[in-house]
Amino acid sequence: MFNLGLVDYLLIAVSIVLIILVALQSSKDDIGSALSGAKSELFKNQKERGIEVYIVRATYTFSVIFVLLAAVTLFR
Repeated sequence: MFNLGLVDYLLIAVSIVLIILVALQSSKDDIGSALSGAKSELFKNQKERGIEVYIVRATYTFSVIFVLLAAVTLFR
């Protein structure tokens, strides 16, 4: 049927972790401004703190790993 190698399994695992990390990130927009169309600039430039910093950094890291694994899969 399918002949999956180690890179394919790594790509699947990294994509699942990446989906979880993106889901864990807090949104900077609230639902009220999304429904009304108003754009609040009050918290736009607020930096992440605490666990949010690590989630953002892990998301960037896993994004780079995902792109590299996808490139390896594409060019093999």
